[in-house]
Amino acid sequence: MNFTLALLAGLVLLLPGITALVSWNFQNVHHGAKRPELQLTSVTALFVALGIALVMHILGYGLVSLGWAAAAQLGDSLGHSLGPLIQNPYDMAVGLALGASKPSTTSIFAFAMSVLFECLLAWQLVTSQGLDIVFDEFDVRSQGWVFQHVVRPLRHGYKPIAYILTNTLHGEYGIGYQGVVADIRQGDNGELKSISLADPERFVYQVVHTKADEPDLIPHIETHDRDWVGGVVVLESAVILNIVIQNIPEIVIDEVEHEANEDEESPASATGGQDDGA
Repeated sequence: MNFTLALLAGLVLLLPGITALVSWNFQNVHHGAKRPELQLTSVTALFVALGIALVMHILGYGLVSLGWAAAAQLGDSLGHSLGPLIQNPYDMAVGLALGASKPSTTSIFAFAMSVLFECLLAWQLVTSQGLDIVFDEFDVRSQGWVFQHVVRPLRHGYKPIAYILTNTLHGEYGIGYQGVVADIRQGDNGELKSISLADPERFVYQVVHTKADEPDLIPHIETHDRDWVGGVVVLESAVILNIVIQNIPEIVIDEVEHEANEDEESPASATGGQDDGA
């Protein structure tokens, strides 16, 4: 087997592991908190890809061998042969690697279908909710506080609400935002790169310090001029002073939004009724 064919065969054998790695990176986006993708060139990713590929091939070999044995047993039980079965695709692959046999086109096609089945199985395994349940308490992506206060609550039916204070623009005053966390980007070391809020409120905050004429005044923050921004606001880490995240059940937020929509429609209905009477 020349170098090109050997490289191609190696990639085919690694395909289930690579599929699992791609699925893992895809799930990273799905949970709303994204870190840099796990690259195949890293030692950890290569080890995981090799391990998953090995497990998938062992499982595939077991299932195919069981199917071949079941087909032969079925023929014996019916009292006549089902005809010559094609060679076990995994045995064919081993024979081809050792140069001991020349495979048929049917055997190669069967092996390709087996690898495709393994890839689908690896994808379903990584994207399944069962895997999230197994690793529910473990921060397998090393996301730190983002895992505890954003990713995990999202899995359990909560919506993370962020209160963000940006750097003060003028003296004691600054701009703050409040909204549902739509997306968080982290760097290689887990540092916050940016955060996006959906349908946020914007407000002016004031840091009130102790005054000479009020020595007992406790330093605190006051908010002023709240207004709804809408859409999505993206804040880079350079402008963020502080973040507080609270998690609220989705059903509570849905009820509040429903009541707010009813309140907006009620004045229009009342005005229309008065106009008709006039």
